[in-house]
Amino acid sequence: MYHQGNIMNNDIKGMCLFLGLIGIGYVALLILFALFTGVKIIKSIIFITILSSTLISLGLTHQVKGRLFSYAKSLLSK
Repeated sequence: MYHQGNIMNNDIKGMCLFLGLIGIGYVALLILFALFTGVKIIKSIIFITILSSTLISLGLTHQVKGRLFSYAKSLLSK
């Protein structure tokens, strides 16, 4: 049985991570497209980046978020 104390179950978290990573990949393709064609799609890129990073953040557990923040702090302090 599932533990009812979790706000989101693992399936939903996995789906958020998956969709967020697909969105980040799409942003990378949009950036390449904009660089090669000169099309100005900055607003779309920013919107999709924010949405994707929010989905990724929702999919991560607190332990993983803590490890990522500590790793980022150690990189910035060097």
